[in-house]
This record gives sequence, C-alpha cells and structure tokens, in this order.
Amino acid sequence: MKITCFGSGVFGVAIATLLAKNKNNQVFLWTPDSSFLEKARQESKLIFDGKTLEKPKNIYVTNSIEEAMKNTRAIFLLVASLYVKELVLEIKKYSKPSLPVYIGSKGLLDSKPYFSSKYVKSTLNTHKIAFFAGPNLAADLILGAEVFITVATKDKNTFDLFVSLLPKRIHLERMKEEKVLELASVLKNIYAIGAGMAYARSPFPSTIFSYLTECYKEYLQILYTVLDYPSENIYAGTLGDFFLTGSTMSSRNFSYGRLLIKTKKEADLFLKQNTVEGYIGLKNIHLILRKKEKFPFLNEIYRTIFK
Repeated sequence: MKITCFGSGVFGVAIATLLAKNKNNQVFLWTPDSSFLEKARQESKLIFDGKTLEKPKNIYVTNSIEEAMKNTRAIFLLVASLYVKELVLEIKKYSKPSLPVYIGSKGLLDSKPYFSSKYVKSTLNTHKIAFFAGPNLAADLILGAEVFITVATKDKNTFDLFVSLLPKRIHLERMKEEKVLELASVLKNIYAIGAGMAYARSPFPSTIFSYLTECYKEYLQILYTVLDYPSENIYAGTLGDFFLTGSTMSSRNFSYGRLLIKTKKEADLFLKQNTVEGYIGLKNIHLILRKKEKFPFLNEIYRTIFK
C-alpha cells in the first residue's frame, strides 16, 4: 500500500520511519528541502535532528507533489502549521474525497477556519480526517519506543486504517473531537514556552512541575470555554502530551522560553533559526480567545513575548 508523508522535519521522518516498519507499505516522503532530497537519493540517508539515519528501502523521497499523490492510499500532513494552507491547496489538485488524511501539524491557522482539520475537510471535500498527537518525542519513535497516540476522528474506518498501518508497539486510542485535540496541541506548546521561562528564573525540576500543574488547570479551562470539553476526559494526547512537552528541556518551545528571560536578542535569533510552534500558536490564539486576561498564565506568556 502506498502511503504519503508530507514534511521532512524530524516528526515527518519519525512517522515515515514508523510506517516503513510495515513492509507492505510503500512510504513516499515529500520534501521541499533540496539537501534532504539529495542526501536521500545519493547516500540513502535521512537527515534526522542534525544526524543521519539509514533510509529504509521502502521509503521513497520526492519533491514532486504529483508523484507523491499518484495512487496513494493515505496522506499524513506533517509540515509546520505555517505551510498547511499552501500545501493543502497543492494537494487538492490530485486528491479525492475518499482519501484519508492524518494531520500531525500542530498550530492554529491565521484566518478562518482556524483549525487545520476544518480547513482540510472543506478544501479537500472529505470527512476522512484524523488529527493525532501523543506524549512521544520524534527521536523516541525512531529509536523504537513503545508509546500511546491519540487519534481524533469521527470516522471509525479512518481510525482502523491508522491502526493497521503502524507497528504493534504503537498503541492507538480514539477520541471523536478533532478540534479539542488540535487546540490541546497548540496550548501545550504555548505553556512549554512558559515552562522554559519559569525554569530560567528558578532552575529546578520542582519549579517546572509546580508551574505546569497550575497551567494544566488553565489549559482545561480554555478547552472547556472554547469547545465545551469536559475536564474528566483524559487522553495520552491531552494530559500526557501536555506534561511531556512542558518538561522536555531540549524542546524548541522550552528553549525559546528560557532565552526570553535570558536575553530578547538571543530569543529573536532562535526564532529566525527554528520553527517554534508555541510562538505561532500564541500569535493566533487571540483569534479564538476574546478575553485572554481571563487566563493569567497564557496572558503573562503573551505579554512577555509581544509587549
């Protein structure tokens, strides 16, 4: 079965590598990065987090959207949120409503509809949509970690196909509210910036987890306020991902938060050199939150960065 992954960042490589574990899958990895493409074709290597990884034989790297889409049976959308709209419009030229789309891109869009899942549904005219997230680092996925992933989709067949594509060590759970998991994925990156800020002021693990516990209460309040999501419903892609992302000191969100307290100049340079999804999400969060001041932790992060 041909499967297509759009995006050759570390998460794109991780998901493509997982899919390639199933030898019945032909995994096409689309990249706009010429150096990534050259390395893959000439040396059979995938660039992974500054390192190189031996390319599995059933992964094929291309920079052609037409080639990536031809006869594919499923799409994984794994680019940074900034590029979702542009890429989906290109995919539309070759897509069919029957084609399942699995979204791993984290971040709100900058205009209506603000949620990627809704934009993909309307643009590609399909209901075979799933948004997925979980407490898993890309490096861990590549190295063989046994993890849980939450898949949000209203279509059970789309979920069942996802289960069949991945190795058994990846445990998948289903929820139905795509926008809940999508907003949760945006918020956890924002609060991870705040965790970096807190750690810069008081560099102790106790500080991080005390801070994150208070932020988690606010995070649940936002999910309930915006999407009427009950706080007692706990999934790997909500609670687990929130605490993993907020306590991973090497993450770009956490690193950016630490630099903000150290020096704004270094933080701005870091932004130019890296995609910080929490920063992008924070810029767009006001589009769906009319009164940020109701949420003091979120407001403090926003004020520190933009004011």
